[in-house]
Amino acid sequence: MIGHGISYGALSVINAIAMGKGAGFGIDLKTEATVRLTSEPEIVVEIDGYPSEDTRLARFSVEEMLRRYPDSGMRGAVITTTSTIPISQGLKSSSAATNAILAATADALGVVLDPLEIGRIGATVAIAAGVSITGTFDDACACMLGGLVFTDNPKRELLHRLPMPEGYTAVIHLPEFQIRKSAFPKDRMREMADEVSAAYDRALAGDVFGAMYANGVCTCRALGIEPEAADRALACGAAGAGLSGTGPATGILVETDRLDAFLDAFGREHVIVANVRNGDAV
Repeated sequence: MIGHGISYGALSVINAIAMGKGAGFGIDLKTEATVRLTSEPEIVVEIDGYPSEDTRLARFSVEEMLRRYPDSGMRGAVITTTSTIPISQGLKSSSAATNAILAATADALGVVLDPLEIGRIGATVAIAAGVSITGTFDDACACMLGGLVFTDNPKRELLHRLPMPEGYTAVIHLPEFQIRKSAFPKDRMREMADEVSAAYDRALAGDVFGAMYANGVCTCRALGIEPEAADRALACGAAGAGLSGTGPATGILVETDRLDAFLDAFGREHVIVANVRNGDAV
């Protein structure tokens, strides 16, 4: 019983930690997973390129699926993942991995799951594994659905899904350090709920670029750092920029026909480029 699953990365527009509602959009960095189910009660995880990475999330994902479908008779699994998404940078690597593993396990079981149900199961798993503060339902939806999503994370509800503005490419600035979610000062972020709520309304009204920056400033303030990369990106001609998730990566949106000029001005070191992964509004 072997299954395969794919999920993509995403960038934040609104960090859900502050008020429980989040927003983000898909990009085409991706994670692929293969799950081989076994009758032996052991789960083996192979994370390509990250042999020392914590495997709890992967194990909990398969365990949750086997718990939900006990008639399969399967008790263990061999999980293999490969990814182009840098980990612990705010690019939704955990959500993408969870989505891909859940989809692969469902495929192995012969079960068809709606993308939103994968996101809801993933939120449960992420909290249980200790890799998420809010359940990251916003991240899971952005990764699975693409486009721009707005969610209520505590209720596990997709509130809106809209297409991102056309003609923009994502540029991602990656500092040479990581920020683990367990170290994120969530109480400080929640103190800025009113400001983040205003940014959320701004994004919903159509100003995605301004909302990204305003949200990123709040997240930087919680971390005690300056939005240096975002400020520099805007000075170099970006349409929008802001710290993504809990950081430290900064998501930047640049007009596609000005991408080379932007990179010449901003610099190409510690930068990756991704396409915005869009979709029809539903």
